[in-house]
Formats: sequence, structure tokens, C-alpha cells
Amino acid sequence: MNQASILDRRVEMPTRLQQDLKENGFAIVRNILTPEQVRSLRAMTQGHLKSSGWYNYGGKLQVQAMHVVPGLAEILTSESVLRVLKEIAHPLDVELTFECDVMINTTSTWHKDIVHHPAFKDSGIFSDDAFRVYKMAFYLQEQESTSRSTLKVKPGSHMRTDGSGLPVEGTSVRPGDAIIFDVRIDHVGQMPTVTDKLLRKTLVALGPRLGFDVQKAFTKSRSILRAASGKMSDRMAVFMTFGPSEAWTHTYAEAARYRHKELARTLDDAVLSRLARDHVIAPS
Repeated sequence: MNQASILDRRVEMPTRLQQDLKENGFAIVRNILTPEQVRSLRAMTQGHLKSSGWYNYGGKLQVQAMHVVPGLAEILTSESVLRVLKEIAHPLDVELTFECDVMINTTSTWHKDIVHHPAFKDSGIFSDDAFRVYKMAFYLQEQESTSRSTLKVKPGSHMRTDGSGLPVEGTSVRPGDAIIFDVRIDHVGQMPTVTDKLLRKTLVALGPRLGFDVQKAFTKSRSILRAASGKMSDRMAVFMTFGPSEAWTHTYAEAARYRHKELARTLDDAVLSRLARDHVIAPS
């Protein structure tokens, strides 16, 4: 084999980040965002969800947030973020999907994000190495690996329909770090406490009879309990879904478009110009 062929093979070898995502289904990239960007994201999330978004999972969330929350797309398409996305998608272009969420104080149970999309049912994605659709998650507060509120994953479960029995790994992140994870992986964020479960069960039973919004009541009640306990620090996160521009990502993007219907507005011209410059395909 000549020297040129060896160099070509080196160029095409996966990076450590690509290899971690392939083998484990997740990876952590440190210090992508600056402290100023993190403060801006917290202010955007708090400000928007104070009066907008949906009550759900004991907190609030906004889907299609990059198109809805002013200023959010500017940060999520900054040079440091795009650098990571391009490394993961290499040698193909990056494709963004219609999924971008901001959340505050939500709870969750173990799940795979992919199951939200019926288009992938019985599609063989758990045995397909070519499937590479990911979420980039920014948690806007420090979360130790042993914290109840941190993101927990089951490495390797992205290649299984059921990750039961696999070991759990808690992620340790600081504001500005990004967790990238395969949408097929088993994961959980802040799990509901016993009090949360009892409260929700009671509200679900009373809501239909008394005519109140169960999700809103659950969120408001959790907020009151947190205030009474002195724990008022909000837990916030931003998620953006992407992948290399290939068949599986196209399918996922279309499924997301169908699930979330029409976008509230288009991205700003400055953001679209930056994405075009870097050959990033964005929903419009």
C-alpha cells in the first residue's frame, strides 16, 4: 500500500467522538458554550416559559424552540456548536431536524426518544449501524453523576429494542458542556419523587370531576412544594436533534415535521446565512 492510500485511510478513520457515539450511544463534549451564552440561554428559557409553552411532566416545555424563542438559534448555531456537529456528521453535511426543545423543571421516566415516531416502528433501526440521529443536550446548571436530576443513560442500549439489565451511567456536566446521545438510547432525566407520583395520581383522579387542567395543576403544585422546601433553583435544558445528511436523518426530519406540524416562523436571515455557509441543512 502506498503512502497516499495510508493517508486517505487515516482521513476517513472515525474520530474519538464518532467512535464513542457508535459504541456507547452517547458522549460528553466539554465547554462548548461560554458562561455568557449559558446565562443567555437560562434567561431565554425562563422568560419564554413563564408565559408560553406547554405544561407537561411536572414542568413546562416548548417544542420547535429554535424557531420560536428569539435569540436561541443564534447560540445553537454558533461556531463552537457547529464545529461539533460537523465533526459528528463528517464526511457528510449536517442536517438539523424540526426537533428543538427547551424545558424547565420537567420529570421523566426511562424511555427511548425514537418511540415517539411511529414511522420507525418495526423498521430495524436497532440493528442498523447506519442510523446516526442524535440529540445535543445542554443542561444549564451543574449536575453531578450521582445527582437525582442528572441525565442517566444505559450505554449500548441504542442497539437494543430493550435496554433492561444494562448498567446505568450518570452523566456529570457543568453549564456549557453538551451531552450528545443517540435518539435510540435508553435514558432518563429527573425522575419523579414519591411525592410527585402521589400528587399526580391525585390530580389525575380529581381533574376530570372538578374541571381543571391536570398538567398545569401538577406543575404549579410542584412549584409550590419546591418553594416551601427552599429549593427554588430551576432545572433547565435545551435539546437540538441532528444527524448527517443521509436517508435515516431525512426520514426522522420528515417524521418530526409531521408530528409537530407547521413551524411558528422561519429562522433569522443571519442564522440561515451562517448555516448555508457551513453547508448545514436546516428546516425552513
